[in-house]
Amino acid sequence: MMNPLEGYAFFALTGSEAAITADIVRGISDIFSHSFGINPQTQEPYRLGPTTTKKRLMSTGHVFVARSTENEIIAYLYARVIRSKNGIVVWVDSLAVLPTHRLKGIATHLVTQLLETIPESRWIGCATPNPIAAWVITKGVGGTPYLGECDPPDEVISMIEHIRPQCPDLQGADFNPTKLLVKTKFTPVMSEDATEWRPPHPSEPPPWWASLENLPEDYEALLIIDRL
Repeated sequence: MMNPLEGYAFFALTGSEAAITADIVRGISDIFSHSFGINPQTQEPYRLGPTTTKKRLMSTGHVFVARSTENEIIAYLYARVIRSKNGIVVWVDSLAVLPTHRLKGIATHLVTQLLETIPESRWIGCATPNPIAAWVITKGVGGTPYLGECDPPDEVISMIEHIRPQCPDLQGADFNPTKLLVKTKFTPVMSEDATEWRPPHPSEPPPWWASLENLPEDYEALLIIDRL
């Protein structure tokens, strides 16, 4: 049986290296603009231009990309490392795969690369505008996940409060520690023909799935995984 990852090449860069590599900036911008659905206020697709992409990459720490046999960038993950009093936090700023290359294990492989690069991390965190990202990260990381109305322990809340000034997803956002929610200005809404709100295999969805799928439009849930 053919390995589903055959035909793809994976690369790791620092954020600053990625930010000065034109085809990576352009590729990540293009993937983002094809991955996050329709803005309900404008009825236009969410877009992320190369200039903003470059700024985001420059401010992050680690960038992982996948290329196809045609040398096209078809997936990315970028993340930052933040030291907190509760241990090292790896915060996933963004993760996406072009629709035509999904369901092949590419996103899971990018998460594995991230863990191998920063093995000393205790916490993995991200905001979850799309439940599929949380699902992939939870599957790939292991440990104890906290998501949604999970009554997180004080240590989790303390860690989030400590890293907020260094984390763009949390800076200036209203934070509900009881429900692990942040109020943001960007919450992607899937277009009618998108299918990625569904788990990509026939297994039962995790218990937190419905709560993410039905969040108010101006809120995102936080996923926090304790690897200890």
